[in-house]
Amino acid sequence: MSVEAGKTVTIQTGNFPANQVFTVTMGPMGTQGVNGIVVGTLNSGAGGALKATFNIPAQLASAYQIAIRAQTAHAAPYYAYNWFYNNTTSTGTGGQPQPTPGPVYAGTPTFTVCGVVQNTSVTIRTKDFPPNQTFQITMGPFGTQGIGGYQVGTLNSGAGGQLTATYPIPAQLAGLGRIAIRAQTPQASPFFAYNWFYNNTATVC
Repeated sequence: MSVEAGKTVTIQTGNFPANQVFTVTMGPMGTQGVNGIVVGTLNSGAGGALKATFNIPAQLASAYQIAIRAQTAHAAPYYAYNWFYNNTTSTGTGGQPQPTPGPVYAGTPTFTVCGVVQNTSVTIRTKDFPPNQTFQITMGPFGTQGIGGYQVGTLNSGAGGQLTATYPIPAQLAGLGRIAIRAQTPQASPFFAYNWFYNNTATVC
């Protein structure tokens, strides 16, 4: 795979079935390209290994990481997906080869509110968080999903998956009955998850 940042990506397939037409889509990291922006088609011909170049859509031109997907139109389709860093790279001959993309992240990050100390702190437990990401944690009034809220800390996802962390409730929200909380990475196409909690002392997990 090679990339010209914000412009094109070149892929090489492996073990593709013969005589199939794949629709190629791109979307934000974490989506697997599902319901993404159509960037072209790929006719598999004799199948196997194929090489093709597709334009990166303008909507994703500044994204740090981009998901790409190839899928046929059948009710039970053939499909494949991957992702790439939107940095200019080349896998031409000679020199040091560029690193290949890491394992595909196929989850949807969520978190549960496990405990609250009224007007003081909240403890969350994550699920299916992507690895090696730094999430900014914000809180705001109920109904805002934490967007544009008060930043109360960060969460480094490390190996990803399940994590537990506690954050202070900002003074500006103390006294509210319900509070929204959000975790979001700073990329142009970020990972994010949000929830809300009653501002009453409780432990639920």
